[in-house]
Amino acid sequence: MNSFNFLEIPRTQSESVPSSINLSVESSSQVILTWNKITVSLPQKISLIQKLRKNSYKLKEAKEIISHVDGYANRGEIMAIMGASGAGKTTLLNVLNFRNRGKLKINGQIGLNGKTVKSIEEIREISSYVQQDDLFIGYMTVKEHLIFQAMLRMDKETTKKERMIRVNKILQDLNLKKCENTVIGFFGHRGISGGEKRRLAFASEIITNPSILFCDEPTSGLDSFMAMSVMEAMKNLASQGKCIICTIHQPSSEIFQEFDKFCLLAEGRLAYLGNLSGAAEFFKTQGLILPLNFNPADFYIRELAIQPSKREHCLEKVKKICDNFAKSHQKDEIRLSIESSLNEKTLIDDKDQSRDNICSRFLCKKYKTNFLTQLSWLLWRNSLGIIREPFTFKIQVFQTIIVSVLFGLIYLRLEYNQKGVMDINGFMFLCICNNGFATMFFVVNVFPVELPIFVREYQNGMYKVISYYLAKILTDLPTFFILPILFMSIAYWMANLNNSADRFFICVAIIVLVVQCSLAFGCFLSAVAPSTNVALALAGPILVPLMIFSGFLLNNESIPKYFIWLRYLSWFSYSNEAILVNQWKGVKNITCAEQDMGFCFTEGEQIIKYYNIDEKNYGLNFGLMGALIVFWRVATYAVLLIKANRR
Repeated sequence: MNSFNFLEIPRTQSESVPSSINLSVESSSQVILTWNKITVSLPQKISLIQKLRKNSYKLKEAKEIISHVDGYANRGEIMAIMGASGAGKTTLLNVLNFRNRGKLKINGQIGLNGKTVKSIEEIREISSYVQQDDLFIGYMTVKEHLIFQAMLRMDKETTKKERMIRVNKILQDLNLKKCENTVIGFFGHRGISGGEKRRLAFASEIITNPSILFCDEPTSGLDSFMAMSVMEAMKNLASQGKCIICTIHQPSSEIFQEFDKFCLLAEGRLAYLGNLSGAAEFFKTQGLILPLNFNPADFYIRELAIQPSKREHCLEKVKKICDNFAKSHQKDEIRLSIESSLNEKTLIDDKDQSRDNICSRFLCKKYKTNFLTQLSWLLWRNSLGIIREPFTFKIQVFQTIIVSVLFGLIYLRLEYNQKGVMDINGFMFLCICNNGFATMFFVVNVFPVELPIFVREYQNGMYKVISYYLAKILTDLPTFFILPILFMSIAYWMANLNNSADRFFICVAIIVLVVQCSLAFGCFLSAVAPSTNVALALAGPILVPLMIFSGFLLNNESIPKYFIWLRYLSWFSYSNEAILVNQWKGVKNITCAEQDMGFCFTEGEQIIKYYNIDEKNYGLNFGLMGALIVFWRVATYAVLLIKANRR
């Protein structure tokens, strides 16, 4: 097995030390990370009826996932967290690195060389986390992905040349060089294999040369050779003084022997923590002798697993082992190591931590790069998506041309008579609705797909929420300016609307504003909805009332007072008023034939008055559509900010 000699680069910010934490060590055996009496519970949902009942708190108690778990990890060592499925391995790992906590209630103390860690910002400064789910932007190549990571996660003092050397070295050492120019994989394009994705996830996190590396199932999905390659890479990092903590599910005996120590969990309790040889001795005292030529990992996990057919017996055995370990000399050593390291004894509730760190979570977060650098690299990544997936844009252009030609043929060369007035008004309203609905249903699937990647990258401190959102806006703007202009350039003249050039450009501007309003609201709906299906299900019921109160399908004076607020939220209303005034103001050539019975329109002002439109609001309608765009954009940003910082 070849050794993996990662290139040493100038000390990055990921290795720098915040003022509140001292990482200086005198020897590789000094404790770097400790956890004391960690208890994790999941509050159970209580229905409204149960809440109204007396003593409803007794109905459902919080489910305890981890119970009073202690431990420590040293510099220069690899520690594995092991246990049967549901033992709490990943939960403990997430608690230690302050990620993916959700609504868990956490009590206990996490220390970093004698200082209590209270927020993700403190631990993120010196650590990285290889998570179990491989989340990537599929249209990027392997090398482009690592370059993007290097440019946003490495210290700003590191030169571009040093970043590229680091990227190339990692590609070589993790055997990703052969696929460096292959796209990771997206719809219609087969990318790299599952094993290569796993190695790429590992490469993405070690690119910053972190002091602490958390890994959730780093070898899952890999064959034995590549699993050993990743293990060798971790050993090399540990030899450089790094602390590596990973969860692993039934490793091979060869990989198991590479760990310096391991932590065994059973039903959320600590069953063992220490070196490999000590485990065999402890289990021997429990009457469980490790067989010869047997994988130790399989043996320990099997003895601590809960078999459905023997559940009560297994639970009793696990309780006995955990209780005996709590009284053993190994547990005393753990307690002494924790006490000698921690200076503060107060247990900290996770809710208190969140209250104390509002500034660090929302206002005072530190990043490796400035706003403009983040924005430029995000725009670069988004642009690659447009270049690599041109089919989507081509379909949009083709659809726009087909629909505009179809509308033009249906309303071809409309005449300025009584029938033509109704046809022209219907055509303009149809143009508003078509462009609004088409834009809305195109964008509602954006954030549900990308949100997991965005949250992970944000938690890794790669960029600000505003940088990500502005990059999305700037990337979408050209498309949603070109499409409405193309649509109206075809349909407007075919339908024989007002042939004044300035009226044409104003009409195009109105449709562009409609598209931008729909785009802004669609992004908001996409950000709020948990999935694309939910967003699509909400879009229709929301758009229909806004369309009804546009003033075209229902006269403004007929709108019930209790629904009047919907009219002020409807960009269909503002655009319909503006486009009617633009079309009919000053028109004098409307014919009224003898066969036309009743009232006849002879000039455009009569049509405007018929729809109860105040011409004084003409300019105001443009301003209000602009205000709606700003409002929904700000609302979307607020939703993304909340979701990104939600624990």
